[in-house]
Amino acid sequence: MKKRIPILEQNEHSECGLTSVCMILNYFKIKEDLNSLRDKYGVPKGGNTLLDLQEVCSHYGIRTKGVRIKDYSYFKTLTNPCICFWNKRHFVVFEKVVKNKIVIIDPAQGKKILSYEEFTEHFSEVILEIVEVPNKIPEKKKNKSWEVLQTILKTQKLKIGLLILFTLLAQCLSLLVPILTTTLVDNLSLLSQNKNISLFFVVVLVMLFCSNYLLQVTRGLIIAKFQKNFEKNLMRKFMKKVMELPLKFFVNRSTGDLIFRSNLTTYIQQILSQQMITTGIDLIFLVVYLTLMVYYSPRMALLTVVTTLIIAAFSVMNSKKLRSVADREMLSQSKVQNNLVELFEGMETVKSLGMEEHFYTTWENNFSQQLDIQEEKGRYSSWIGNISTSIQFVLPFLITSFGILEVQQQRLTIGELVSFNSLALSFLAPIITLLSSFSSLLMLKSYFRKINDILLQKTNENKKDSKEIKTFEKLELENVSFRYSYFEKHLIKNLNLTIEHGEKVAIVGPSGSGKSTLLKLISGMYPATDGSVKINGVDVNDIEKNTLNKEIAIVNQDPAIFNTTLYENLVLKNKSVALTKFNEAVTKSRVDEIIKDMPLGFETQISEGGMNLSGGQKQRISIARALIKDPSLLILDEPTSSLDNISDNFIMNNIINDATPCIVVSHRLNTIKHFDRIIVMDKGCIVEDGRHSELMAKKGLYHKIYSGEKLQEKLQEAV
Repeated sequence: MKKRIPILEQNEHSECGLTSVCMILNYFKIKEDLNSLRDKYGVPKGGNTLLDLQEVCSHYGIRTKGVRIKDYSYFKTLTNPCICFWNKRHFVVFEKVVKNKIVIIDPAQGKKILSYEEFTEHFSEVILEIVEVPNKIPEKKKNKSWEVLQTILKTQKLKIGLLILFTLLAQCLSLLVPILTTTLVDNLSLLSQNKNISLFFVVVLVMLFCSNYLLQVTRGLIIAKFQKNFEKNLMRKFMKKVMELPLKFFVNRSTGDLIFRSNLTTYIQQILSQQMITTGIDLIFLVVYLTLMVYYSPRMALLTVVTTLIIAAFSVMNSKKLRSVADREMLSQSKVQNNLVELFEGMETVKSLGMEEHFYTTWENNFSQQLDIQEEKGRYSSWIGNISTSIQFVLPFLITSFGILEVQQQRLTIGELVSFNSLALSFLAPIITLLSSFSSLLMLKSYFRKINDILLQKTNENKKDSKEIKTFEKLELENVSFRYSYFEKHLIKNLNLTIEHGEKVAIVGPSGSGKSTLLKLISGMYPATDGSVKINGVDVNDIEKNTLNKEIAIVNQDPAIFNTTLYENLVLKNKSVALTKFNEAVTKSRVDEIIKDMPLGFETQISEGGMNLSGGQKQRISIARALIKDPSLLILDEPTSSLDNISDNFIMNNIINDATPCIVVSHRLNTIKHFDRIIVMDKGCIVEDGRHSELMAKKGLYHKIYSGEKLQEKLQEAV
């Protein structure tokens, strides 16, 4: 195969299959990006099957077939790339066979060249072979990869303009030095007759120093301001986008990887401000330097240019190799960061299970892999990169030696030789910087690809004609179905439900029946795959998000507790809450019991993630937080699962007696049997709906669950 496969990396832990398909599409000039594929098909929690990938390919006119392979010589007969099943749980793309080596593209680790033995160790003997490709290729989509960068740079026009101006002035000043040097050396005999020559030298030296110092300081201050504004704008865009992303986006994303991506903004601004902009300006002066060198000595100018081309060749070789290594390095760094986040966040579980050694070994293996890649990068730079460095080292001696021959043949004066040396180094400096920037530019592309995976995501933006709701009156679900991705089964199926204002509704059912998912659909956190969810007759997707969040309060199974005071954890942004409302919420949720053991009361500092609180205390805080909000609809998902029975009954009775309508998911049936309605779910459908007495009389699923709970209570009492 002559063409190379464009390398893409997976951004979620389960999207290797979709990434492999995207590489195949791009190989055949079907310009589809990974974000678009993810929007269309989603990423199943357990990843895709080979049949899923076959279906995606067929949607783009690529006909494929699954082939089981025992004889590896089959790969030599392939004229197109194919998707290989790998380690019985992963997908990679086969590119070609070269000298009995197999080249693959791994979405998780980049390009690899493997021996047959290495390939056999991982290959699971199944491929998705390309049989037919479409004759008509869809029109190329507009590449939006650099739009964000262009937008930010447009806001920095003045600073970029000033940076260009002062860099130009600095270069003009640097040109003055070799010209002055030539004049001084060639007119040394005349100058020596001047009694004030020492004073002249001092004045010129001071003027040059002060001019250069002021130019460089001003330029440095502009760069510092540019760096600050650029990173602030980019980071703001990144964080704003993260806040606007739907909850589904975070299902398959690791916290460590997201943190790693956010840190890349610093590297991007450093490359742009310290290298790319200034190097571009420096290159303008190459023509000036080259013209002066040719004027002094065409032969020496040719020698300098040839030497520079040799340096450039080795530098480009080094940069291309480092690019592939750098991609793997970023993946390993992200993996290590994710290990650390998982370890620190789950330290209590790790210690309770005695898994310290296991997690340490996992981290050590990944960290060692990262260090191995860094060593590989350093090793390659030492062998190849230092060739150009060594040439740079001997270049002044080479030019001086050749220049002496030119002086002896009277083609050059001593002053011109000294000046030429200075010009040659000035000519070489921006080229070396450019070659260094070439490597950085390749890295910049990799960094921006990772940032753009976030910035180009579709968000839950408010529609232009979005509507406001003043209070909750009625909830309607019409033929609602939901699934996480195109290839997953529906978690909610053709569900119809109406809840009126003032109703207290409980949702029960076996684990995995879709109860929590239903609450997320009602609250607008997940968009329905089919059907509609309406509040007051308005589709929840058409309601202005701020008013929706204001009128609905949600208590999750695992509430988030923040590293701030107890008071700030309760009120959050609602700092102007009335004292009576605050005290009422604290009493109803029994948070007042918590502060009895806290000397600082509501000013007690809470640890990150609520590490200094029990599970029950976290739930009380979460319930109080919702009540302080004074919503017109309360949605509770297992709100008292970590509480004792006394606290559970106390809080649930307060919720029942409150005028606010509520929807509660609970496995504790004793606490919800007095609700107006009890909805029973099973396998994503509503199977029963009614009051406690009505459902018990039906002898259906609710009766079975309730009787099982009662039996369990009796057994516990007997024990």
